[in-house]
Amino acid sequence: MQVCCDLEVDVNGEEVFMVDKKTLASFSKRFGGLFGNSMDNSGNLKVVFHDFPGGAVGFELIARFCYNNGRTQITPASVVLLNCAAQFMEMESDGHRPSLLNQTKKSLDGISFWSWSELLVALKECQDLLLSPSKPSLILDKVLDCVVGRLVSPIVASPYTSSSENSSFQCSCDTKSSYSTRNNSSQVSWWFEDLLFLNIDLIDK
Repeated sequence: MQVCCDLEVDVNGEEVFMVDKKTLASFSKRFGGLFGNSMDNSGNLKVVFHDFPGGAVGFELIARFCYNNGRTQITPASVVLLNCAAQFMEMESDGHRPSLLNQTKKSLDGISFWSWSELLVALKECQDLLLSPSKPSLILDKVLDCVVGRLVSPIVASPYTSSSENSSFQCSCDTKSSYSTRNNSSQVSWWFEDLLFLNIDLIDK
């Protein structure tokens, strides 16, 4: 079935997408409310976003979700961006269509199984997307809680642990960092350089 491209979307001045407005509006309440009675208009429309989360990359992920009938792969590397973009586009569940916002929230249920490197990627994404530590943010709080939980754990996992190798969190067999204890001063701060990218607000939180 051929899908028309009757909507031009300028994303943060980075890239212009030609998409089908009905396809996107069926998953996005923001688009649905924006078009209103013009949904059946045969003419082309244009929307300009100046502050879309993640820019063109974020919008493309949203569009792919819509064109794939509410299915997408959510990974630790993409969950923060998808969550922010889904909030921006108001992609909550209405009981009839899959909700990207709900899917990203559900994916956080497995955050305790993420590797240290995956947590760092998600935390950096939170910072890059300007999630404010002073404002309520489910995803930022979850990531920070898990990072802090790893730091204060009596047994600290190696940064080289990969969660993809097993369905449960593993400790590396690397003698440099496996089974590090809190009272071992030479290993207790193994994470320090990994977190140097954090801004002062996130450090404070």
